[in-house]
Amino acid sequence: MFKKISIILICICALPAAATAVDLPTEHSTNSRFRLNYSDLDTVLKGSVLNMGPSTHNRARASRNSTGTKINLANPLPSRLEGNRVMFHLLKPDQIAFLSEMRTDLLNVPQKVPIEELSKNGQLAYWLNLHNAIVLAEIAQLYPITNIEPLFDQSDANAFYKQRRYDFDGQKISLEDIQNHVVENWNDPLVIYGFYMGAIGTPNIINTAFTAAEVMSQLKRNAIDFVNSVRGTEIWRRNELRVSTYYTRMGKAFPNFETDLLTHVRAHAKQSFLLRLSEIEEIKPQIENWYIADIYNGNLNRPAGSYPVTSLNNLGLVTTSDLPDHVIELLSYRKEKLARQQRNEEVAVEELEDGNN
Repeated sequence: MFKKISIILICICALPAAATAVDLPTEHSTNSRFRLNYSDLDTVLKGSVLNMGPSTHNRARASRNSTGTKINLANPLPSRLEGNRVMFHLLKPDQIAFLSEMRTDLLNVPQKVPIEELSKNGQLAYWLNLHNAIVLAEIAQLYPITNIEPLFDQSDANAFYKQRRYDFDGQKISLEDIQNHVVENWNDPLVIYGFYMGAIGTPNIINTAFTAAEVMSQLKRNAIDFVNSVRGTEIWRRNELRVSTYYTRMGKAFPNFETDLLTHVRAHAKQSFLLRLSEIEEIKPQIENWYIADIYNGNLNRPAGSYPVTSLNNLGLVTTSDLPDHVIELLSYRKEKLARQQRNEEVAVEELEDGNN
């Protein structure tokens, strides 16, 4: 998947206990001389993220029990086939250790260059990459795991999300601290789409690191993906828009929640979806999917008594003949969707060429 890359680690001495609030840098350079290199994170993401393609904005049909059993190992929710996946099941011990080392290396950046010396976009890319490296390393350590929600439970003071256990420039910080810092200091709702949280119902993980030059366009693409997906939005009874509870979680980005969120959704809706939004009168945050965004749903073993699977021809990703049914469904859906997308792109090119003749 990805090879071990040598990195320089800087030792941190014992730090004082975390205060009740963290003090993260808010100043930035308007003419920064520094550009951070995220080649390690790029290597990890390119080697482990499976691109599922854009959502069709159509609910998945009800999942079925595994062949020959009454056991259903699949995610049962209608958004279960959406969102990019991380191939956690392929990670080997040395690669899991590398994720932890990479996280530590990112935490040590202030020892090499003051964060205040980065550009505004450079800082944003840094915070998002640090956040996502922390999440990747944690889930890799816990895997196999199916339900991600307890890790990010806002009501649980002991949840991973709230634990200040990461050394940053002389203080302990948590994922919650990073998220709050970004949302409060970047006056743009797009920033909420940069937080990878490991679950299908949260923003996509992309297969490249965020960079100062590309971060806003990367976030824009993630926003369009999420807004135009079943896990993000769904029109209900024509005049009601159901949205992900992720938006209430990130409510600071939408001060006048319903008005601001509807404006935001319309700004990123594809044309066919935008037309259907004209009659919306009410927004209800009801959509959730905290199942892990991997390909196995955290269930690596075939249930006892199930039949061997033999219908994997031409998937283009795996060749083994013994995958669980829910994995086959996901990979088959991906292949069909990407093939359909390619056909549509080819038709569009042909039409354009004919029009120019």
